[in-house]
Amino acid sequence: MNEEFYISVIGEIFDGYTETYFGGQPVYLKHVSIRDQRYIHKYYDRYKNLALSKGLETEEDRLAYIIKEEIWSDKDDAQIEMLRLQIERLKVTISQLPLPSQRQEMAQDVKDLENERLDLLMKRRELMGKTAEDYATSRSGDELLRFLLFEDSDLKEHVFTEEEFGDLETWEIAEINKIQGDLSERLEDGLIQKAILRPFFSMYLSLCENAGDFYGKPITELTVHQLRVVLYGRMFFNVFQHTDDIPDNIKEDPDKLLAFAEAQRNQKSGKSKSGLKDDADASMVFGATKEDVKSLGGQQGNLRLAEEAEKHGGQLNMEQMMRLAGHDV
Repeated sequence: MNEEFYISVIGEIFDGYTETYFGGQPVYLKHVSIRDQRYIHKYYDRYKNLALSKGLETEEDRLAYIIKEEIWSDKDDAQIEMLRLQIERLKVTISQLPLPSQRQEMAQDVKDLENERLDLLMKRRELMGKTAEDYATSRSGDELLRFLLFEDSDLKEHVFTEEEFGDLETWEIAEINKIQGDLSERLEDGLIQKAILRPFFSMYLSLCENAGDFYGKPITELTVHQLRVVLYGRMFFNVFQHTDDIPDNIKEDPDKLLAFAEAQRNQKSGKSKSGLKDDADASMVFGATKEDVKSLGGQQGNLRLAEEAEKHGGQLNMEQMMRLAGHDV
C-alpha cells in the first residue's frame, strides 16, 4: 500500500462516507454510527416478530429441539464455550510474550482453535435450520444496505425507497452487498492502525485526546470508524510518549510496535520472561531469533546479540545467551 492509499482511507473516514458506483452511477455509502445501529436494531425486532408470526421458531426453541432429539448435546455446547475461553486466554498470553517468533507460533494455535470452534458452530447452525433470528438478521441487513446508500455526498437522499429496494433483483442486492463488503475490508482495523502510523498522520496524533474536539462534533454524531481513528491515535501517541528507544524499522508496524511497548513495560515492571538476572543485559531474551532481535530493539546489546545469533545459525541457546549477558557457565 502506498502513501496515497492511506491518505485516502483517513480522508474517507473524516468525510464519514465512501464514494463508489452502482449501476454505472456514483453513490455514497455512509459509514455507520451508533445512531444508525439503533435504527437497524429497530428493524431487527420488527422482522423477528414477523418471522415468529409466520411460524419460525427461535434459536432457543430449535436448540432445545435438536438436543431433545439427541442430534446435538449440552456437551457440544460446552465444547464451544471451552474453546472460546481458551482462545481468549491465549490472546492474553500472546500480548505478554516478548518475542515476535513466540507470538507467531501461538497465533497459529489460536487460529486452529478458532477454526475448530467455527466448525462446531456451523454444524449446530445446520442442525438447527432457519430460525426467526436468522430471518431478522438477513432482512435487517438488507435494510442496513438501503439505509446507508445515498445519491448525494450530503447524505440526504437515499438511492432507493423501501418499495424500490424490495423490487431489486437478487443480483442487484448481491452487488450492493459486495460494495458493503469492500468497504469493510478497506476500513478494517489493521489498515486504520497502519494509516495512523504513517508520517502524514503524525501531526494529528497529539490531538486525538478528545474525539469531540478532534472532529468538531458531538460524539453521538461520529461514525464507528471516526471513533476508532481517535482511539488508535491516542493509543499510539501514548506508546511513543512512554516507550524508549523504539527501533525505526517498527515505528510504522502496529503489531510490532505494540509488542515492543508491551515487552518494555513488562521489563520495567519486573515481568521480563528472559530468565536472566536483573543485572544482566536486559535485551537478552532466551530463544530469540535474529528476526526477534531486529524487531525488539536496536540498542548496542541487541546489535551484539543479532551478530552472535547470525554466527550460530540465527538462534542462541541458554548457555550462549548467559555468556553474552556476562554470566559464567
